[in-house]
Amino acid sequence: MAASVGFLGVLIIPFLLLGLFDMIRVMTTKSITQTATFQLPGIGRRGTGILVGHSITLNPDAGAHDMNEPREAWALKSGLYTPRQLVESFAPLLDTVVLRLGPDPPNVRSSRCQLLDNLAANLDTNTREASMRFPNEDLDDSRTEIADQARGIGKTLVQYARSHTGAVVNPDLYLRSPCEGHLLTKPNVDLMFGPRSEPHLMQLFNEYMHQMVLLRDALIPFKNYEDVVIPIDGQAARGMRYLEPSRSEFLVQLWTRQVSQSAVVKLAQALLAPSILAQNSRTTSGYGFQYAHGLVLPAVLAGGETPFHLLQYIAARLVEDATNDILFDYEMQDYYSARRMEISGAAATQAPASYPPGTESPAVQRATIEIRPAVSDSDSPTVPSRHLELRLELDNGRSISVDVGQVCRGHRYAYIAHQASSASIPENGIQTGTDDAKTSDVIVHDATSVLRSGEDGLVTAKGGLHIIPVQDPLVSLALMGVLYPENVVLLPMEERLEQAENSGKGLEPKFVLWGGVERGGLRGRFQYSIPT
Repeated sequence: MAASVGFLGVLIIPFLLLGLFDMIRVMTTKSITQTATFQLPGIGRRGTGILVGHSITLNPDAGAHDMNEPREAWALKSGLYTPRQLVESFAPLLDTVVLRLGPDPPNVRSSRCQLLDNLAANLDTNTREASMRFPNEDLDDSRTEIADQARGIGKTLVQYARSHTGAVVNPDLYLRSPCEGHLLTKPNVDLMFGPRSEPHLMQLFNEYMHQMVLLRDALIPFKNYEDVVIPIDGQAARGMRYLEPSRSEFLVQLWTRQVSQSAVVKLAQALLAPSILAQNSRTTSGYGFQYAHGLVLPAVLAGGETPFHLLQYIAARLVEDATNDILFDYEMQDYYSARRMEISGAAATQAPASYPPGTESPAVQRATIEIRPAVSDSDSPTVPSRHLELRLELDNGRSISVDVGQVCRGHRYAYIAHQASSASIPENGIQTGTDDAKTSDVIVHDATSVLRSGEDGLVTAKGGLHIIPVQDPLVSLALMGVLYPENVVLLPMEERLEQAENSGKGLEPKFVLWGGVERGGLRGRFQYSIPT
């Protein structure tokens, strides 16, 4: 079977799925228990995490309540699944093949292990058999992230499959599985087309490989992919095959263009909220959404080592009275045409080589994500949408609100300061700290003043190097939501200004957020640090 990637110029999610997913919503919502306010992992001062909606407790049952007859010889039951439960539900396809292959000869690797070795090769990213193959070098950040994510998810799914035993098998299971281009390893060519095999067993194993590939690819948008709760309609398609059009669209962008945030969000919507894709006539897919079984928001809001495009599944609800899926959309659809505000005035000063001593920077006492008034959009009346704001209550008594979409966009567009160059470090490896910033004068701003300047637009300047000392990572996030996102550089507190001057774009203005971030991930690690 030759490797192939389907190209679909126009992608349509069948409207038939909508009524069936609504049925699942009704059946499974009864098992949802709403509890206390949900808090994302702590990233601010004293472990302050962002509060978002109310927690919900879900009980994925892998379709145990579904008493309907399957639509064909093998199918998933309708219900809620975790990724592990889906892998376990695919197992009858594999284990029927193993059963029909018969007992293994002595002193050879078992057929089940051998077939799962093949799956591991399919879900890798640099093997001959890989379904999503990447070169080993020269990848941009977006493809690096997708490659790492695909590889990690693949290893997890294979581990699930290896650890699951005792699947109920039907020795008389037959089905037709179209060739999808998933390759066999040489030992498995001999196994599946040798004397132990039967013609229809390759059909079963091909379907098993394809279901696992579809699941792996569908989980790529999620940083915490093992936690995602997935609604499945067993009557809509065979297993995960309802995702094929959206997967094809994503792969086309992955291989022919730069991966966009919109592409990642749309793939997540295809898995969890297909009604948004089917009914959304607007030009934007938003940056997150709420579906019946949780929230999906950019993973940067959860802190830690931040990704580039990945999302975070959250077992919570923000829009309490919603009966439909909700799109979370940008307040500023086009940041380039948004109103721009001149940064508040400050005097030029001598450029400091290290973090300005004695700098006072506000800390966050409480952080919440809140809903702004409903968006009235006659262009897309069938998809409810909301704007979200990140609201910070600071220890200086002030409160700041910033659009969540712009915060996450600003983070994606920001630059991490380059590591100190080897040219600035002597041969003995000890940095003496004598290197000064190239620019003699800079303008140092108070973070609170900048945040307040951005209440009516995006903050910029006519030129110059502008430094904003920051200590609380939550303040850094808010600043990225108010600064015009063209030349913003993130500089860890303990590092030197010259590293920021050599980063980002060479043009002016340049804004340096000094502090509030550490190195790690593709876009920094957000963790509170006490200045020394």
